[in-house]
Amino acid sequence: MANLTPLVRIVDDDPTICDSQSFFLQLAGWQTVTYQDPVTFLERDDWDRPGCIILDVRMPSLSGLEVQQELNKRGVDLPIIFLSAHGDIEMAMNCVEQGAFNFLVKPPIPEKLKDLVEKAIKLNKSQRKIKKETEELQKLFSQLTSTEQMVARQVAKG
Repeated sequence: MANLTPLVRIVDDDPTICDSQSFFLQLAGWQTVTYQDPVTFLERDDWDRPGCIILDVRMPSLSGLEVQQELNKRGVDLPIIFLSAHGDIEMAMNCVEQGAFNFLVKPPIPEKLKDLVEKAIKLNKSQRKIKKETEELQKLFSQLTSTEQMVARQVAKG
């Protein structure tokens, strides 16, 4: 998992938005994939690849907020950068309260989007590294005898 190339997923029902963001982010050095249908995105994406999601708020089949809720249910850890041409402060706050990384108004300022993508991917990779290290430590701890576990807990307490 650590060696997987980060992927920027762009989910927007407007093909022009998908194409322009994808082109710009590819020029900046990122691998991208676009989805014009959020249902297809939920069915086909590879959650094991680190990266982030650029997600439109208003789409015909599922809203971005509904997609975010589904991703949260599935335990998907990819940071979400929401985009909306019709967003307001309440909507942005709701997205962030549900765990979104950020919220931008369409069309986003290209450099701002690029910086947010870079920060989101860096965060995702860092969180995954910590999760992997924690799982490895838990596995090692579970292999200790109950007495060794008790001693380890006491040592950890000082």
